[in-house]
Amino acid sequence: MASKDYFASREGEELVSALDAKTEHWSETLESNGYFNKLRDMYAAYHGAYYNSVGEAHQISFGGDEGELVEISVNDLRSLARHMLSMMTSSRPAMETRAINTDYKSVVQTQLANGLLDYYMREKKLEEYFKDACEYAIVFGSGYVKLAWNQMLGMIVNQKEIDAAETLGNEIPAKEYEGDLEVITVSPLDIIQDLTKEGRDLDWVIVRSFKNRFDLIAKYPDLEEEIMAIDSKDALNRVSFKSSDDETDDIPVFEFYHRRSEALPNGKYAFYASPEARFYEGDLPYKNIPVYEVSAGKILGTPLGYSDLFDVLPLQDASNSLYSAAMTNLNAFSVSNILNPVGSNLEVTQLSGALNIIDFNPQAGEPRALDLVKISPQLFQMIDVLNNKSETISGINSVVRGNPEASLRSGSAIAMIQSNAIEFMSGLQASYTYLIENTGLGMLEIIKDFANSPRIANIVGASGRSYMKEFTGDDISDINRVIVDSANAMTKTISGRIQMADNLLQYGVLTPEQYMNIINTGNLESGTEDTQRKVNNLKAENEGMLFGVQQRAIFTDNHLEHINSHKSVLDDPSMRSDEKLASVVLAHIQEHMDLLKNTDPQILMALGQQPIQPPQPAAPEGMPAAPVQGGEVEPMPAAQQPSQDQAMEANNTQLNAVRLPEGFEDAPLTMEQNAEQKGLA
Repeated sequence: MASKDYFASREGEELVSALDAKTEHWSETLESNGYFNKLRDMYAAYHGAYYNSVGEAHQISFGGDEGELVEISVNDLRSLARHMLSMMTSSRPAMETRAINTDYKSVVQTQLANGLLDYYMREKKLEEYFKDACEYAIVFGSGYVKLAWNQMLGMIVNQKEIDAAETLGNEIPAKEYEGDLEVITVSPLDIIQDLTKEGRDLDWVIVRSFKNRFDLIAKYPDLEEEIMAIDSKDALNRVSFKSSDDETDDIPVFEFYHRRSEALPNGKYAFYASPEARFYEGDLPYKNIPVYEVSAGKILGTPLGYSDLFDVLPLQDASNSLYSAAMTNLNAFSVSNILNPVGSNLEVTQLSGALNIIDFNPQAGEPRALDLVKISPQLFQMIDVLNNKSETISGINSVVRGNPEASLRSGSAIAMIQSNAIEFMSGLQASYTYLIENTGLGMLEIIKDFANSPRIANIVGASGRSYMKEFTGDDISDINRVIVDSANAMTKTISGRIQMADNLLQYGVLTPEQYMNIINTGNLESGTEDTQRKVNNLKAENEGMLFGVQQRAIFTDNHLEHINSHKSVLDDPSMRSDEKLASVVLAHIQEHMDLLKNTDPQILMALGQQPIQPPQPAAPEGMPAAPVQGGEVEPMPAAQQPSQDQAMEANNTQLNAVRLPEGFEDAPLTMEQNAEQKGLA
């Protein structure tokens, strides 16, 4: 019968006792249904321990009653897993934030939040935690990243007060730190959850980690006796690499998180090592449970992860058995025995050495070697079948592993096969992206809530340039979303990049030198860095103007490109309403316009730009416009052209008299005069 009270609503020792019962039930269930054994087998296989422990793996061993069986493993499973991990994590994830609003303040906060995420990716090695979690997912079916705010990290914020107290001989205040984010990777062996739940959004979760018992005693001296009574990490039955005589001062500690719900409107958080050693209990300090999952797949109807390598493991075991059978045969019979016919009169000593004259009875027959080392070709054919099936199941084909089939000669075909492998793992890729997005948003939420004192971070802007920035949590208060841009599958492979370089060379985007550099390095960016540098410069100027910094234009800029880029800053009506921003942007655009007008036209044309013609002075009434700079005359509309008499009068000229040959002075010059002379007019 169900209990009338909710276990998570209990307090103190009763709560921790209930949580210990949940942990024990979770462990017993996974042990009884074989899931723990599956994870142990995967751990051993991933580290080559098919016949021995992890420490004794990677060597030939011998089995059987008398050691007659050779045991050898060829660890294709790890090779497949490492290729999967490389394909998932080879490209650095690019996180981009979104704000609640689109006003000027929110845009500035977005720029800062993007820089902070990049700062934690670079300086705090956040990307390594993502990779570790993804590796857990590939091998164990799921992996987790946990965030926490550690108040003991960062710089001391009251150092001046401490120094002043020491100088005056007063009581020295306790050190206060900035605090900072703490990130750890958690395996599925250390995540206790409700096994009856089917979705990703769990009501509660218990996370096991390990901390030095003496650090805990220093922080909680009143609980020294209780902490010393807890078994150390090496006494636990875990999947790990350790020997029986390892000793450690690390002990297991547990953190219980419960989301905000109708039953617990404020959520709940508890930090404990045992019912007696309870360190903290209270409301959930975070907006959401700060534990984020990446999963290759799910066992339907459960929250447990499922990896395609689970299906590869028996094929790997079969392959190892066949390799071992071949090695056993070769080891036993490589040194041949001699068949010596009865009556041949040969002794063993006569068959040793070389260049001997051996007498024997030809009627009895010649001695010959007993050949037992021949191995059936079906054995190696079966190994090939197993390897091919392993590649099919994992989605890692021969091209990805660097061993393409002989029929694949075209670079585009190889690139396509390689991209197909990436698309096969789109489920894992989507989960990996989901992990990064949720972790990024969780980080910003925690910073908003806990980063109260000013702190400095080395921020890299949209242009790729770095600068030092002081901030607090309030500076990113409007950020409510983080997205991750996923790269094209072909850009993640060398063959795909080379295929793209072929296309860029064909269209004249790359020079031959840039193309050869891409071929030699596989780095597509080396051929587009000039273009990217120009784009980054435009982004840097736009970013600077968003912060109110006036930018400088020079005559070598591509002015039309700059103008089109800068005017986009004011495309948002909310940006136009900010007078300071609008004045900065428009002043900079006007600077580019002035340079287009006043720079030497020959220099602009040498740079591939068309100068703006300055306005021409008004021509005298009835006169055509003067030639523009450059030598060409713009035609005047016909309606504005002066008559012949007006033009002659304006220039003080007259028509020259017509000179006719002698005797033709009275000849008619026009058809009208001719008709008049004949009396026809």
